[in-house]
Amino acid sequence: MNDNSKLETEELLTCLHIHLYHRNQARCPLFQNLPLNQPYKMDAEDPLRLGRDGQTCIFVLNDTSVSRKQLSIQAYRKAGSTFLSFTIQNMSQKVKLVVGGSELGYLERAELVDKVLLRFGRYEMLIWPEPGDSANSFEVLFETCNTPPSQELGIDVPCKLPVMDTGVSWKNLENGAPVSQEPLESDETVFSV
Repeated sequence: MNDNSKLETEELLTCLHIHLYHRNQARCPLFQNLPLNQPYKMDAEDPLRLGRDGQTCIFVLNDTSVSRKQLSIQAYRKAGSTFLSFTIQNMSQKVKLVVGGSELGYLERAELVDKVLLRFGRYEMLIWPEPGDSANSFEVLFETCNTPPSQELGIDVPCKLPVMDTGVSWKNLENGAPVSQEPLESDETVFSV
């Protein structure tokens, strides 16, 4: 007989999802120093630092084009809230950090609200928090993407030619000249002049 009253309930931690993409990730071991596909537990008071310097950053990118300290993500709680929120700070003086379309200068911060696309150099990161119960710690889950997150979000993707409901492209060539596939309208009223 199981005694459920003695079972400890495990605390559901806030999880910060980070999807990474670099166009050379298949050829270069850029993410080899990151704990990919496994949650990494962090104290909420410690900033998550990402860069190429293993002495000052918890998470290291194996790339000389990345700043020693590229960015920092800090957990905090809003007054009266039990949930963790996050801010993103640009720690690089040389490499631009674009957060959701807005460029952050050196030491500038932006609040992480829902999903946000981060870009620096040739890197793209899609970041979002999944709320949890703990106010003292959170998890980080790094995963790589095969396609750029910007493409999945429809950012910087060129528009394609529209296709009519018939499945025929709006440009249909007859004798070398474009012919409209729009329906012809007729007016039943006849005017005589």
